[in-house]
Amino acid sequence: MSEAKITNARLREIIKEELAKQQIDEAVDHASMSAVATSASKLLAAVESFKEKASAHAINAVTPGLAELEKTLENMVSNPGSYVMKPKVEPKKVSLRAVKSKDTV
Repeated sequence: MSEAKITNARLREIIKEELAKQQIDEAVDHASMSAVATSASKLLAAVESFKEKASAHAINAVTPGLAELEKTLENMVSNPGSYVMKPKVEPKKVSLRAVKSKDTV
């Protein structure tokens, strides 16, 4: 029983061919990032407006959670990419087939 052997160069070539077939797509969803930043900015403006116009009793009622909310919204405005779902990357399958060629050992 003979054992099929392959050279490192041929193995690299096969892997490159398989990866080229699968066309790896790592696109960034700019529309979703823009929507997150815009929505967070509007909500932050609404919170600021609430703090200016609401009574002291209403502001004191929401103060414990308000600081954390403002911090999170400011982070969303400055780093919207952190709050956008990344597309699920399927595992890549690379198949190695025994092919007779003159560069096999």
